[in-house]
Amino acid sequence: MEENKFYEICKDLDEVKNYNFSNVDEKEIELQGVDINKCNFKNCKIIGSNFDGSSFSNIEFQNCDFSNNKFVGTSFVRVKFKNCKLIGCDFTESSLYDINIEESNLKYINLNLSILKNVIINKSNLQNSSISEAKLKNVNFKENDLENSQLFRTNLRNIDFRTCNIGGIIVGLEDIKGMIVNDMQALDLSKLLGIVIK
Repeated sequence: MEENKFYEICKDLDEVKNYNFSNVDEKEIELQGVDINKCNFKNCKIIGSNFDGSSFSNIEFQNCDFSNNKFVGTSFVRVKFKNCKLIGCDFTESSLYDINIEESNLKYINLNLSILKNVIINKSNLQNSSISEAKLKNVNFKENDLENSQLFRTNLRNIDFRTCNIGGIIVGLEDIKGMIVNDMQALDLSKLLGIVIK
């Protein structure tokens, strides 16, 4: 078990593989273009750091805080987040495949221009998030809070939001075609059509 040595291990390597990290506490580190594979992170805090252009695959994050990190143009494949903080993280133009996010805080997250495929987000906070001009395929939202989030220019066809709070979301008319919602959500979204229900 490696403790508090994350940056020391990674800084001179192109690939970091088969490590278990726990109790790491670091901030403002620069690790662009690193390939992290088959690693586990538990109770780690790495904030305000830059991982642009990196790759994370076969990873499990548990009870971790990655708030305000940059992951622009980063690839995530077969990654699990459990009870993590990703507040304010920038995932612009990233690729997320086979991802499971549970009971995590994703407030103010930026997923603009990203690709999400086979993604499950469960019981998480996505308030004020931005998922605009993103491509979603087989994405499942379950019991999430997406209040005041932006999903503008993102095709939401066949995406099921029935168990989620979508109050105040910002979407266009084209975006909501085929979107799956409950009765109350449909009433709220009808305002986009200029419909007055009495």
